[in-house]
Amino acid sequence: MRTILFAGAVLLVSSGSLLVRTAPASAPPASAVEDAMRAFWEADSPSEAEKRVAKVVAAGGAFDDVLSRLKVGRPYGAERSGRVELPTTVRLQHLDNVAEVPAEYTPASRWALRVSLHGGVGREAPKPGETIRPLANRIPGAPEIVLHPRAWAETEWWRKEAVDNIYTLVDRLKRRYNIDERRIYLTGISDGGTGAYFFAMRSATAWAACMPLNGHPSVLANPDTGVDGELFSGNLVNCPLHAVNGGRDRLYPAASVAPLIEMFKKGGIPVSWQVYPEANHDTSWWPEERARYEAFLAEHPRVAHPEKVSWETERTDRYNRFRWLVVDRLGKRAGDVPLPDVNEFSPNGAVRVDLFERDKPSGRVDAVRTGNRFDVKTRGVQAFTLLLSPDVIDFEKPVQVTVNGRQAFAGPVKRDVATLLTWAARDNDRTMLYGAELHVAVP
Repeated sequence: MRTILFAGAVLLVSSGSLLVRTAPASAPPASAVEDAMRAFWEADSPSEAEKRVAKVVAAGGAFDDVLSRLKVGRPYGAERSGRVELPTTVRLQHLDNVAEVPAEYTPASRWALRVSLHGGVGREAPKPGETIRPLANRIPGAPEIVLHPRAWAETEWWRKEAVDNIYTLVDRLKRRYNIDERRIYLTGISDGGTGAYFFAMRSATAWAACMPLNGHPSVLANPDTGVDGELFSGNLVNCPLHAVNGGRDRLYPAASVAPLIEMFKKGGIPVSWQVYPEANHDTSWWPEERARYEAFLAEHPRVAHPEKVSWETERTDRYNRFRWLVVDRLGKRAGDVPLPDVNEFSPNGAVRVDLFERDKPSGRVDAVRTGNRFDVKTRGVQAFTLLLSPDVIDFEKPVQVTVNGRQAFAGPVKRDVATLLTWAARDNDRTMLYGAELHVAVP
């Protein structure tokens, strides 16, 4: 077995051939499957849900039946609206995270979720008795649930502990409120905007869009910032990006961000960038920006199974997955393809420099899916896993995988109830379901 950590959750992926479990010849009692699924839905965390997978498998539910149940999802009841406190403790810091739930919330509909990252994360956590700056929705929007995580020094958005905290909070909300997985997006102001860039480059699977406001990618390049690992601008291609900066911003003026936006665009990253020439480091632009911001979101619901993915990482214990692609093992191969890096920019129009310094070897996978066929290019990767969804794969036909021009796999792949449930437990997502894992060794 090999272990993959992603966003704080422990993912156990079996190596070698796929394990296939066949349902018993006779149909199981419906009540046994219903009871097992009810226990699965009532789990309070991904790890607890994963522990309950075996009970569903033992109940003998057929693949199509379990898939149908997972797509419908858990039953939701009435929940509190207004301000909902979601306290957590991270690195011995009490974090007073909160969610804002619209008064008109009803579980009969699926609701968008905005994860909004605040600025000023370098401040020391307040001591007992000190006044804490309230968390509030600084930019009003359409009816949606808004999550406000808290961060302080040592738990900044780009540190492991903050990443884990955010995903834990999103998971908790998804278990209580009927959240539309296609419309979960990440935004933030100032340091929060910089944090949005971090997630887009490092951990993008959950997000429909990433919306950095008054942020600056160069902050993440400063070694003193304490970023968790190394960053790869090319990964931005996976998260639709809409950024806003002010021309008179005293901290991150638009002119200093412009060379990086140019680098992104030349590197093939689709980015929408809006500059308000007279704006300072504030949100005075919001009345004018709001319609554009909300239109961008409406045009970019999350695609659960994109036809193209590209992901680069320097580690395989976390930050090694984007949706249906998992990077399992790094290392050079004779057939490596020279995939271009997106890292060099010109801060003054003359000298060209690297944005992010890197000390460790990394690996990258670019994959295109056409029906049951995968055309993959790799650099610095020895093995990866393709997660196969019955929504886009025809399991009655063979799957073909070509890596760097050479056939790496060709043959049938069987659907597996345990695999389906295990990934459903980890992702807690009705739209992103996988019926099989295909482990591929790079030729």
